[in-house]
Amino acid sequence: MKLPALDQPQRYVGLYVYDFGDHASVGYTAREIRYLRESQSHRHGTAYEIYRATDDGVVELRGTLDERLGACEAMCFLRHDAAQARRDYDAYCESAERHPVPCPTEILLARLYDFEPPDVTALLYAASAGTAMSGWLTSAGVRAGDVVVGGIDAHAQLVASGGLRIASRQLRTLIDYQDRSAEEVLRTIHLPLQR
Repeated sequence: MKLPALDQPQRYVGLYVYDFGDHASVGYTAREIRYLRESQSHRHGTAYEIYRATDDGVVELRGTLDERLGACEAMCFLRHDAAQARRDYDAYCESAERHPVPCPTEILLARLYDFEPPDVTALLYAASAGTAMSGWLTSAGVRAGDVVVGGIDAHAQLVASGGLRIASRQLRTLIDYQDRSAEEVLRTIHLPLQR
């Protein structure tokens, strides 16, 4: 499989390559990959996640299982003190303004029921982008949380716990991750770069 040259490869981390057999296209979202999988003529292609990229144009790919395409992960920074949780929330928001996150990410500040510690700043993102988000979290350099939990299970626990949502927003990303319609995705498969 030969990939097209990427001007800014880091912008594509967290997106997907689809190998159609006779060519490959770069820059699909998870939902767009599902559209390709659902089409009769393209369902046998192979999807790869772009999970790392370097300045010199090298991208690292990994195969993607269909069941992981829709899964979400969370990185939860739990605090015993609501004011400290607010500072964590603000610090991650400021960091994303300086250095955008590599994939669509919601940040949430909440007080959880039946959870200890109860105050949480959580980052919610697609499970397929977990490696890219780990890199971003390391580079952000924010020291957050008295207790930190993460992963698909952390997302499920966060959703199940309920609680009071205090603030939330989408963090700034490197590239437009807005899902296109199935019709547009199928109409543009000949393009080597989807974004």
